[in-house]
Amino acid sequence: MFGEKDRELFERNYRTWIESVASSVAESMKHLERSEIEAILGRYERYQNDPPSMYTAITGDRRTQVDEMVGRDRLQNILLLSMDAVSFTPSIFAQHPGVLDYAFAMNRRFFFKIYWFPIIAINRTYIERASEHELHFALEHELTQNKMYTEHMDLHGHKYLRVDEKRTISEQAIPPAIERSGITDEERVKEHGLMNEIVTSSPLVPKTFAETSLFEYLEVNWDSIKDLGVKGETESEKEFEEMLSQEHGWIDFSHEIYGLYLSKLKQELDLTYREYGYV
Repeated sequence: MFGEKDRELFERNYRTWIESVASSVAESMKHLERSEIEAILGRYERYQNDPPSMYTAITGDRRTQVDEMVGRDRLQNILLLSMDAVSFTPSIFAQHPGVLDYAFAMNRRFFFKIYWFPIIAINRTYIERASEHELHFALEHELTQNKMYTEHMDLHGHKYLRVDEKRTISEQAIPPAIERSGITDEERVKEHGLMNEIVTSSPLVPKTFAETSLFEYLEVNWDSIKDLGVKGETESEKEFEEMLSQEHGWIDFSHEIYGLYLSKLKQELDLTYREYGYV
C-alpha cells in the first residue's frame, strides 16, 4: 500500500492531526454537564476495550421497516448495522485541515477471510430520531454511492479515490436519493439540525478506528454473518484480496491512534475539569 518512508510520513502526520482534532473535540464538549461528559467518555472507553461493541445488527421490526423503505431486494445479503458513534475524517468539501466531515452512515465492502461483505452502518440515534423520509434519504444516499463506487472500481480497479472523486460521488448521489425518498427541503434542514445535535452528544471517533472496529465485528460475529459473504467477482477484487491478506498493520495503527486520541481528549478536558480525574 505504502512504501516504508511514505508510511512513516503518513503516520507521523496523522498522529499530529489526531491530537489537534482531540483538542477541538474536547473544546466542543466543555459546555456539557459533568454527567454527560462522563457518559460520553464511558462510551469512548468501551470502544477502546471492545471495538466491535460500537456496532449492533439491525433486526426485527426495524429491519422490516428499512427493507420496506428501499425494497427488500436492494438490501438482500447486505449486513445492516446500527453504529453507536459518529465517525470523522478530514473534510472533502473544505481545504482547511481543521474542518471535519462527520459520517452518520457508512457503506463498505470489506474482504474478510475468504469473502467480501457488503455493509451499511447507520448511527443509532439517527435511526431512532429521524423521520421516515430522513432515514429513507440516508439509506438511498448510501446505496446510490455504493453503486457509483462499484462502477468506479469496475472501470479503474481498487485504487484509492482522490478527494475530488469522493466529493463528486457524494454530491452526485444526492439528487437520486432525494427523488427516491421524497424528502423535502424543509425536512433536509431539520435533518441537518438533528445531525448537529447528535454530534454534540455522541462519541466522535476517527474513521480509521470505526472501520477497523467494523472489521473486528466481522471476526467476532463470523458464525452469524458468514452466509452474507460473496466470492470476489472481478480480477481487481482478487488482486486486492491478495494484497489485503498480507496487510495487517493497519489494525494495530488504528488502535494506537485511537488510544492517542482518547488520551489527548481526556487530557484536554482535564484542563478545565481537573476535579473529574479524567487522566
